[in-house]
Amino acid sequence: MSNQALKIFISYGRKDARDLAVRLRDDITRVGHSVWLDMEEIPGGADWAERIEQAIEEADVVLALMSHAAYESKWCRAEQLRAIRKGKRVIPLLVQPDAERPLHLEHLNFFNFCETASYDDALRDLLSDITAGRAFRRSSPETQETAGKSVFKRPKGRPRAMGDEKRTAGAFRSFLAELRQEAWLGARYWWPYFLFHFTSVENVVKTLIADELVSPVMNGENLRSRWDKFVRLDLRPRTPFLYRVEGFRPIEQQREGYTPMPIYLLFDLEAVITLPEASFCAGDPQRLKKTYKTPTFFREMPFEQIYHDSWFMPDERDEIMTMRSAQVLVPERLGLESLQYIWCRSTAEYETLRNLLPKEVWRRWRDKITPRTDFNLFNHRWLYVEEASLEADEAILQFHPCEAACSSYEAQITIIAEDGGVYAWKAEDFAAEGRLVITIPEGSGAYRLEVRLDGDLAYVGKYTPNQQVL
Repeated sequence: MSNQALKIFISYGRKDARDLAVRLRDDITRVGHSVWLDMEEIPGGADWAERIEQAIEEADVVLALMSHAAYESKWCRAEQLRAIRKGKRVIPLLVQPDAERPLHLEHLNFFNFCETASYDDALRDLLSDITAGRAFRRSSPETQETAGKSVFKRPKGRPRAMGDEKRTAGAFRSFLAELRQEAWLGARYWWPYFLFHFTSVENVVKTLIADELVSPVMNGENLRSRWDKFVRLDLRPRTPFLYRVEGFRPIEQQREGYTPMPIYLLFDLEAVITLPEASFCAGDPQRLKKTYKTPTFFREMPFEQIYHDSWFMPDERDEIMTMRSAQVLVPERLGLESLQYIWCRSTAEYETLRNLLPKEVWRRWRDKITPRTDFNLFNHRWLYVEEASLEADEAILQFHPCEAACSSYEAQITIIAEDGGVYAWKAEDFAAEGRLVITIPEGSGAYRLEVRLDGDLAYVGKYTPNQQVL
């Protein structure tokens, strides 16, 4: 076994999930991971329990097979609870459609392994999810791991088949495994696991509801060039385009593509690049006018320039800025099967996305939505709402300041109370500096707070007495 593989523990009920557990063990082992599966029929005292405890202790991922027998088994519950207490990543797998879920797994998204006919698809999605989790598990390039076998993710509406990927998919995976070992990546060691697509919070809501990401033309925008017919994914975060359009800016400084509240969608790079129709370009295709599909060209891509993230000499500017716009393109639409993370810029914007999403959509995607700031995806140069605290009598907003002096904004704050009352406040010369304290009308009870700057949504929050965790 490679020392770069993940260690995976499978928790299962022997009476009704043994065959699936063995199949998973064999298939996951085949792609390079190490799997611990207890095959003893009768628990054998302290030694047996200690072996399980040690296996969970050493595991990177715990797969919890949810079946009738597992729900009734005190041993399965003990394994799952120990894994949670030890901070392990627990991934539930549903074995029977009517199997009950233990309370401690109720909030987690699960993979459906109920139907034998769809086993291959479910396995591919599971392996993709495991790969994404691995990207953030390491802290230095010395501990980098090679990629496991990736999975094919079809655009919505396409039939799915085991062989429906580039015939050269193996060559792409092999090169990406090598690329992730490069010492020059440094703190960027996780970049080669993902493709990055930023868009407005409103478009993220539409995308998650529709279960697909579509091209600008498919989204109803006017055709400006043939590249608008493609879903375009960046090979890196913090592209030159994001630099030009991110954050709340005064009207006179807003450019085409202005995105005051950007949210990143992170896709599995291997899954998308191996799509038969996926192409790529070592820069903005609208400028370079040429894309490629073969692993030979992909291997020749100047990744040190694409992933460049420090100062450069004036005579290097044009070349490096071009490379920082490198993209992967998929025609028309891309399903969300390979979507791994939905990354918000701040906790306030995380709350905004949560409050804009329908409850059922939030429940589906919440495990992938994060406001983490320990990985630098955004530029943080312009104004936005960083934190928000909503109470019965007041709401406090903390603004992230502009890096340079900003002019004022037209601000509009709306409070919709539980009894249907609407309270609005508007200022045409709002500085948006530091903290803003908003007094909530007495007796409002539960309320919704909406903040707009120059007409663009800056924050949506909800206050409910005795709030429940969804």
